Amino acid sequence: MKYIGVIDCNNFFVSCERLFRPDLVGKPVIVLSANDGCVVARSQEVKDMGVLMGAPVFQIKDIIKDMRIVMFSSHFALYRDISSRVFAVAKSLLSTMEIYSIDEAFFTIVADSKEALEIELKQIKLEVERLVGIPVSLGASASKTQAKYANRLAKKAGGVVVLDSGDWSKLSPKVLLREIWGVGGRLERRYKEASLSTVKDLVDCPRLRLDSLFGVNGLRLQSELSGTPVYDVVNIDAAQQSITSSRSFEKNVTELAVIKDAVAYHVRQVVTDLRKLRLKTKHIIVSLGTSRFGDYLLRGGSLAQENATPTDDVMLLLKQALALVDSLYEPGVPYKKAGVYIGQFTPREVTQASLFSESEKKQTESISTLLDDLNAQYGVDFITVGKQTKDKLWQAKSEQKSPAYTTRWNDLVVAKA
Repeated sequence: MKYIGVIDCNNFFVSCERLFRPDLVGKPVIVLSANDGCVVARSQEVKDMGVLMGAPVFQIKDIIKDMRIVMFSSHFALYRDISSRVFAVAKSLLSTMEIYSIDEAFFTIVADSKEALEIELKQIKLEVERLVGIPVSLGASASKTQAKYANRLAKKAGGVVVLDSGDWSKLSPKVLLREIWGVGGRLERRYKEASLSTVKDLVDCPRLRLDSLFGVNGLRLQSELSGTPVYDVVNIDAAQQSITSSRSFEKNVTELAVIKDAVAYHVRQVVTDLRKLRLKTKHIIVSLGTSRFGDYLLRGGSLAQENATPTDDVMLLLKQALALVDSLYEPGVPYKKAGVYIGQFTPREVTQASLFSESEKKQTESISTLLDDLNAQYGVDFITVGKQTKDKLWQAKSEQKSPAYTTRWNDLVVAKA
């Protein structure tokens, strides 16, 4: 029988931090948003304290102190790297896998029985945890929606749950629609107004009535909860369509040099990712934003530069981005955020006429290649071309950021016998 499953990393950001800090296993840990403003990830110990997702740090500072909660600033480079390792292992064990988010993926799997599938999923769980060190939960059933609920149960039941049709017959009168993937607060209220509160209510609802009240989305949910898959699991190998790097500043910034420093940083980040993917871009956008609260709300904006020839040259894209900053910048305006976006990709191997003379092209390619080599050896952004200021005055607050354990040589953990 064919099943659809979900593999989900447990408390992923927290688990990534604990991976290199095993002394924190079993202790309360939170991860903070950009600029260390609010809670974006919580260990189970913190959840049990009643700390809510998104809680502003200043509102829970007494709890943090009294309960000795360990805080980390977000470290997305680390999380992305660990995520790629988890899914690389999972993909080697599963024929079809669709990555859904940084910590979650759908998959298909065939098994002769529910018991055999449970054994196989437990083996996958153990292998991922052995090779990567991140705890995962796996749930499987007949459809994506059912699998999501199975995974929810798995997090509280040892890490693996398989739900067959008999299990759903027993569970459906007890499972509230608000517990189902895709049913948010507003949609739940609409279902309640139609006297549909549980999975059984929805499954038993006449299709004509459901169609008149909720249209095709209601019918699709009914099919998924009845065990008839509507959404297939597909391997997604399509080329990436865009790359973005952006960040809010810790404080408002008015100095042009500081803003250019921030934009140069974002250019280096997106070009590093671009070259790793062996792609070139024809399109770069620079954006500057102001605070949503204040007199300068509408003073930010964005500008684009189109290139007739695709490029992955950091020097060219940096020059273009800084020119866009000159056009966007208004003296005296307090900027709160800057970002860079690139798109319209083509493979690096596709040969087209160059914007430059052949000698100039070779020179800039050599620079980009040298930067790749140095940053690969010593860590991303080891060489900071385009730097405008001595210090990162634009940098968001990130006082509790952990080392780049997997992406910078100097931050590698040293084991001593």
